[in-house]
Amino acid sequence: MNPRKLVTVTIFLAGLVALLFPVVLRAQDPQRIRGQITRVDANSAVVKTADGKTVRFALADSTTVFVLTKASFNDIDFGTYVGAVSERMGDDKYSPILRDSLSWLYRGFELRIIEEKLRGIAVGHTKWDLSPNSTMTHGWVDDVEDRVLSIKYGPTDAEETDVEIGPDVPISKMALGDKSFIRPGAAVAVGLTKGAEGGSVAQFIFVGKDGIVPGL
Repeated sequence: MNPRKLVTVTIFLAGLVALLFPVVLRAQDPQRIRGQITRVDANSAVVKTADGKTVRFALADSTTVFVLTKASFNDIDFGTYVGAVSERMGDDKYSPILRDSLSWLYRGFELRIIEEKLRGIAVGHTKWDLSPNSTMTHGWVDDVEDRVLSIKYGPTDAEETDVEIGPDVPISKMALGDKSFIRPGAAVAVGLTKGAEGGSVAQFIFVGKDGIVPGL
């Protein structure tokens, strides 16, 4: 596909997904917890976090479930929609991808290859809670140089992030799931918001399969 047409189609789909998923990852900045499901019923679940805390939260009709399965760098192609947690490597580290001007290089900590029906979800470049300087970037792969991906999230040259995906960086495929995946023993990452009555409500839940632990 012509690159300009790909950009146009992607931006259109991003707007479409924003309409289909109005609360996922965007409605408000959620509190994120990671751990293992210890108990679940029709309306709530309990997670034990890595530091031993027990967190109970409600499961709403609007709670969106995503499933993560194993993937590899070879599954990535031009135009693939991805999400990456990364951190800028330093003032003297530049991307090997050639452009009219130098671009900063980011070190990737996790990469998710997102299924096509979710293309456009959470598109953009935002702060993340892994570290004070970490970011989450969602966009489409616009260029590849060795293991460096150019992740583009808009039509201008400034709207892209170059992320190095090292051999040890976990790579997973992300697909839409349902609440049947929320079961005791499942490794999860949960985004929580405050409900109308003050309790925590799950906005989204990432569930790992095939040994995947959604730690980021």
